[in-house]
Amino acid sequence: MADRVDVVVPALGKGVESVLLVAWNVGPGGVVTAEEVLFEVETDKAVFEVEALVSGTLEEVFVAAGEPVAPGAVVARVRIQG
Repeated sequence: MADRVDVVVPALGKGVESVLLVAWNVGPGGVVTAEEVLFEVETDKAVFEVEALVSGTLEEVFVAAGEPVAPGAVVARVRIQG
């Protein structure tokens, strides 16, 4: 298993080509728990909470809050605990 996992924006429906990364709930260096809400994105219709898929440390953030991003884009990296 890799010791780092990329965090990606999930697909949020047909026709959604860009979302706004509204907020990070954990900052770089923060501890992340699997299924914890890691960040929020907003479409023209709703705000979605995106959960962490693994537990570890949020090592890097590539997209700041307030920036637009495409579904499928890598927005951060988590170093897995182990």
